[in-house]
Amino acid sequence: MGRATVRPPSRGRARVGHAVGKAPLPENAVTNVIRTDAPAKAPVFVDPSGRRRRRVRRIAYGIGVALLLVLLAVWVSQLGGSAKPPAPPPTPANSSVPR
Repeated sequence: MGRATVRPPSRGRARVGHAVGKAPLPENAVTNVIRTDAPAKAPVFVDPSGRRRRRVRRIAYGIGVALLLVLLAVWVSQLGGSAKPPAPPPTPANSSVPR
């Protein structure tokens, strides 16, 4: 019995079978979902004065300052504890109580 010759696979091309024609590239494929020849519609919301953007930016800055103040208050409360350890609990005056 002899050995069958094994050809090295061709690089970059898969051998699947007989191909009939060529498939179109995805960017050139015809589709009915998205029509590229349709004119673009006007935007739904346009604020040419910029007043809405300024208002939203001011509100965002206000929320940011409020959050920073809360963070600062938490930080100061952590640092502002007493420097000496707490006192031990008081002992009873009469120590003749049986244990």
